[in-house]
Amino acid sequence: MSFLENALSAITNGKSTVNKPIFIKDFNQENEQLKDLIELSKKIISGKKELIDRDIAFLKYGLDGENNVSYELKNSFIPMLCLHDIRLQSEDYVAQLDFVLITSKFIYALETKKLNGDIEINRDGDFIRTIKNYAGKALKKEGIYSPITQNQRHVKILADILVREKIIKAVPIKSAVIIANPKTIINKIKCPKAIQSYIYKYDQLTNLLNKEMSNKKNDLEIREKQMYEIANYLVKNNKPIKFDFNAKYSLTDEDFDTIKKETVIQVIRQPVEEIKAQDNVNVSHKEVPFKEELVVEPAIVIASTDVNTELKEYRLKTSRAQGIKPYMIFNNEEMETLIKANPKSKNELLKVKGFGEKKVEKYGEDILKIINS
Repeated sequence: MSFLENALSAITNGKSTVNKPIFIKDFNQENEQLKDLIELSKKIISGKKELIDRDIAFLKYGLDGENNVSYELKNSFIPMLCLHDIRLQSEDYVAQLDFVLITSKFIYALETKKLNGDIEINRDGDFIRTIKNYAGKALKKEGIYSPITQNQRHVKILADILVREKIIKAVPIKSAVIIANPKTIINKIKCPKAIQSYIYKYDQLTNLLNKEMSNKKNDLEIREKQMYEIANYLVKNNKPIKFDFNAKYSLTDEDFDTIKKETVIQVIRQPVEEIKAQDNVNVSHKEVPFKEELVVEPAIVIASTDVNTELKEYRLKTSRAQGIKPYMIFNNEEMETLIKANPKSKNELLKVKGFGEKKVEKYGEDILKIINS
């Protein structure tokens, strides 16, 4: 029996279960999207790795802010059901909700923002962010999309879904934007009062919820059973987004550091007389009696995974030493062409596609040592 089923059973038997913050869908630092990005970053050798690593840093930063909010909620001592990271779809509309709080008087939808810099909201309700250096000097100012407008749109979608599905009829759904960076200064003195009531620092969250709980205007009472029904519906209809990273970063085979475990072995089977007639094949002076055939193996190319691996290790080590990207030394396609060509000298290496005079001068000797060994 699930937690929700146990809770509903307890309510049926007349027991009160919501006397503290209860996370129905908890915050989890082990984010699946983050895991997938980290694994992807390990496989990429092209310049696109920088884009992926940048997105990893942004995602970690945002998750850290959501963790701050989660901590405040768990230590608020407010009786409520909490859900983290709920994504609902209604026809062509999507509501992405960082936190949904279900109390006996209202539902709160929280949008979490861990923004760098200081935030000013002017008389027109515009959000202006100022980025400063360590000395406090302003480096740049920029306008940002209003997180209040964004969250209100998501709240409207949530309300429409719950009413249409007959989960609720007249439960007030409130909206708030929570700034989760402790260093961010919010200047909202000049902004309209309607906007002031929507934006808070995360350390003000408990006070906000207590104030709303004691507000006499919120005279509607939501029964515990209905609270759990709302939470249960949100969990069941949560549709996590599926990311197509190949499409997002336009990834191709050239971007990946894959080791192709392919061994090409050419085996020549010819009669002794034919072998003797070939100038490029050395046959022992000792006469070999011809019975069926003589096997000479391998005579031309062996593209082993050892050479492949050694070349990649050399490429990675050299790129790190020089502070450049591995593909600037040679990419995977050039490496495969190089192994097939099997050059024995710098002159032969110059004939390989992708290896010009400068590259051969810098790396040719080392490359030839790896191939010829």
